Amino acid sequence: MLASAATLALIGSAARARGLKWDWAVAGVLSTFVYLYVVCVTCAILPWLSVSVPGMSNLAVLTVTTVLALWCFVACIFFDPGRVPAGWQPDAEDGPKLQEVKKKDGGLRFCQKCGVHKPPRTHHCSVCQRCVLRMDHHCPWTGNCVGHGNYRAFFLLLLYGVAALWHATGLLLAHAWHVLSAVSADRVLRTGPSGRVTEAGSAGLWVHLVLEGLAFCLAAPAAVALSSLLSFHVRMVLTNKTTIEWREGVTAQLVSAMPLAGAPRGAHPYDIGVCNNLREVLGESADEWCWPPVRPTPGGTSYPTVFDPGVRLPSYKR
Repeated sequence: MLASAATLALIGSAARARGLKWDWAVAGVLSTFVYLYVVCVTCAILPWLSVSVPGMSNLAVLTVTTVLALWCFVACIFFDPGRVPAGWQPDAEDGPKLQEVKKKDGGLRFCQKCGVHKPPRTHHCSVCQRCVLRMDHHCPWTGNCVGHGNYRAFFLLLLYGVAALWHATGLLLAHAWHVLSAVSADRVLRTGPSGRVTEAGSAGLWVHLVLEGLAFCLAAPAAVALSSLLSFHVRMVLTNKTTIEWREGVTAQLVSAMPLAGAPRGAHPYDIGVCNNLREVLGESADEWCWPPVRPTPGGTSYPTVFDPGVRLPSYKR
C-alpha cells in the first residue's frame, strides 16, 4: 500500500509538472489493455470456467499481469527518463576511466542545442528536445523517452505485457474451441459474466463471438510483436547495451593510459558481466528484479566499465 501511494504521488507530481496532453497512441494502448482484459473475463473466463479453481486461477493470473503491465506503462509515461544535472562537468581524474568522445574530432561530447556537456551514454532526443541520460530510444507508444530513469519500467512492461497477452490469446483460442465443440455436439452454451444459457446461433452468442474475435486479432499480433521486442531487450540487458549503442556503437577514449589487465579493448566497455549487468539495470537484489518500480532509477551520470570495476553500482533500495 505504501509503495502504491508513493508511486501514485510521484506520478501525480510528474503529471502536473509535464502537463496533461492528449496522446492518441497512449490512449490506444490503454484502451487495448482494458478491452482485452474485459473481454477475456466477461466472455471467456466467467461464463466458461465460472467460479472454479481453473476459473479463479486464470482470473487471478490475468489480473495480476495486466495490473503490473499497466503500472509499468504509466511509469514509462510519467517517470523522467533522466536529465543532465545542472552544471555537470566531465571529470577525467575522479570520474570513470572511460570517457566517451565525439566521433568527428575526438573532443569531449557537448550538446550544442542544450548547451551542456553530455555524461556517458547520454544522447539528445529530437522529439523531447533535451538530452536524456542513458537514452535507449524515444517510444511513441508512451509519448516519452526510454532512458536511465525509466528503462527498468520499460523492460518490466515488456515482460508483464508479453505474459498477459499470451495468456489472453490462449484463453480466447481455448474458449473458441469450446464453443465450436459445444455447437457441434449440441451442448449448452453460456455467455456473459452471469453465465446465462444461450442457444447456438442466437444474436447474443454472435455478439460475444465478434467481441472475442476482435480481441484475438488484437492480442495475437501484439503478443508476437512484444515477444520479439522483449527478446531483443533481454539481449541488451544481458550485455548492458542500449538500442543506440547496439546500432551505433560507443565511441570512447581511455583516460587512463593503463587499462586493467585482461580488459578487452574491443569489447563493449559497459558489459561488466551478466550478473553485474542485471544488477545495474534491474536492481541490486534478485528478489527486487520483478517488482514494479516505485520511482525513477537513481544516478545516470556514470557507469561501471570493464576498465573501472571499482565504481559502485547505484542504490535501488527503497
